Amino acid sequence: MDRGRIIKATILISMMIALIIGYYSYLSSRNDRINSQQAAEQQALEMTDTQELIARSAYKEYPTTPTQVVKYYNEITSCFYNDTYSDEELEKLAELCKNLYDVELVANQANYLEKLREDIKVFKSGNITIYDSTVTPATDVVYFEHEGYECAKLNCVYTLKSGTNYQTTVEVYILRKDVEGHWKIFGFALDEKG
Repeated sequence: MDRGRIIKATILISMMIALIIGYYSYLSSRNDRINSQQAAEQQALEMTDTQELIARSAYKEYPTTPTQVVKYYNEITSCFYNDTYSDEELEKLAELCKNLYDVELVANQANYLEKLREDIKVFKSGNITIYDSTVTPATDVVYFEHEGYECAKLNCVYTLKSGTNYQTTVEVYILRKDVEGHWKIFGFALDEKG
């Protein structure tokens, strides 16, 4: 009998040790998950708008309407003029922007990155930021056909801020549907009447 009690006690002690070790492992992994989640949340809070936009772009589907394309374009351009970023981040933003352009517009954009850097420099030296942008509602987009392509025309109102001064401009966008069915920015210009 003595031997039976020793075996039972050994099994009971082994089970208690296993439970203690298992519970300790559970608490440790739970704390690690909580700590990593807090670190991820902290990192997300520390990301600039540019970094967040670049990170999000890997998972973002192409916008489906002309209005959504211009809104996404405005998110990118706001980062150009309002945010701070590295040269690598600027190049990634420029690539995101070019992905919204029609192939003909891209072909006509010689030295795109160089011109973009100059434009950004002018804005930043004048302390100019994009304060707000409002895209034409989808119901006001004008659809038409041109040279066999589906096209769309819409406006965007930009409010620029320099110090305490505000200036409003209207930009007219022409978008063209490509062979994949994506709306691409074909051209844009300031609306002299707006």
